[in-house]
Amino acid sequence: QYKICTNIRVQCTSQSFMGSRGPGTPLICERLSPWVLEKELRIKMADWDGIDDLLDSAWREKETKNAILWWNLILAFMRYRIPFTYLLQGNFGKNLIIPMPQDDAS
Repeated sequence: QYKICTNIRVQCTSQSFMGSRGPGTPLICERLSPWVLEKELRIKMADWDGIDDLLDSAWREKETKNAILWWNLILAFMRYRIPFTYLLQGNFGKNLIIPMPQDDAS
């Protein structure tokens, strides 16, 4: 009956940030096990727009499941001290990394 689960609480000062209870509230999401995270990432990367979606902030805002996957990916990168700034590409007006992945395709 009881489920032991660690939650992640993400807060942001941006007016457009969509939390668990609407705009301006914190996002509370479940911390995924490494195996579940890997499985979900494999499924996402098999999609046509795989990495481009992960870099797009609109994709994260589209569904709570996407935000949970993205924030768990950030935590995994932080845990293993892997740079994750390229995952923040869609959050800033200027590119953090040049060229952007879509720029390479041309």
